[in-house]
Amino acid sequence: MNPHPYHIAVELIEAIGEYLDSQGFDSAAFFQSQGFALDGDEHEGYVDFQVFSRLFDAAEQFTGDRCIGLSVGANFLARHWGRLGYLIMAGENGLEGVQFIQRFARIVTNALELHWQWDATTLNCDFNILAPDVSRHVYDYFVSSSLSLARVTNDGRGPYLAVHFQHDGGGCAEQYAQQLGCECHFNAPWNRIVVEIARLSQESRLRDPRLKKILEEHALQVLQKLATGDEVIGRVRQHILQQLPNGVPTLKDTCALLGQNERTFQRTLARLGFNYQDMVDELRMNLALEYLRNDYNFLDIAMMLGYSEQSAFHRAFKRWTGLPPSQYKKTLS
Repeated sequence: MNPHPYHIAVELIEAIGEYLDSQGFDSAAFFQSQGFALDGDEHEGYVDFQVFSRLFDAAEQFTGDRCIGLSVGANFLARHWGRLGYLIMAGENGLEGVQFIQRFARIVTNALELHWQWDATTLNCDFNILAPDVSRHVYDYFVSSSLSLARVTNDGRGPYLAVHFQHDGGGCAEQYAQQLGCECHFNAPWNRIVVEIARLSQESRLRDPRLKKILEEHALQVLQKLATGDEVIGRVRQHILQQLPNGVPTLKDTCALLGQNERTFQRTLARLGFNYQDMVDELRMNLALEYLRNDYNFLDIAMMLGYSEQSAFHRAFKRWTGLPPSQYKKTLS
């Protein structure tokens, strides 16, 4: 389990549905076939990143489009990136848009890692998705949607000079250069977008200083809420860790610690991509692995993790790792 589940704004999943509808497919039937309710109350604005990735792969099968990530990105609308999309459009130029992405990408997703390198004429953006086992279509979507946004603010002209992908192009590499309008390289050592600075410097035809100020303030508020959410998760984790030797703290006790009712607390966790029982299991598993590496005996581990019986710990450990503790310990030697 990842201690910090990766999530993405639900608007990006809406982008998949809107593209399907634009091509004559039934997006409602597609989402239903995938067991996903786009208007579900549990989303609270964000969806698990693995769901986003899985839906792209399913959309490829549903449509037969082997470049579905590029296609959805080409159908991009500013609202698919929420406040960030509108903020970039209202900015002075593409250079300010880059600054907004650096500052506020987290309000769209916490799974995108970006590194920027500048020289006199070009900007290199190296990017990576932190979530594991992500579909290549996700990488393609971010490249294509970023290009679409740049074109909207720059009279249809794209600033890309080249794009490098770590993936192999999925058997349709020839379509990438056509859709992105630049050189495309595959099986590269990094994921990189090379951009012409001169085009980024051109004044946006949609610049709106007043709207930009309003949206920037809103984006800052969202970042603050996300930071508050991280603080809540930290407090919950610490409380569970402190109480485990005495048994797992109940949801009711944890809510009392935070001064929230259970329903509000569970909705807060869902918005942040967490589930209380999953958090308990994750902490127990990570502690168990650490204790095994430090050669604690199984009974002591069971007691420190709040299990009333050693057998209950054994069952849980096998569920986590696929191996009983004794067999797992042999792999450490």
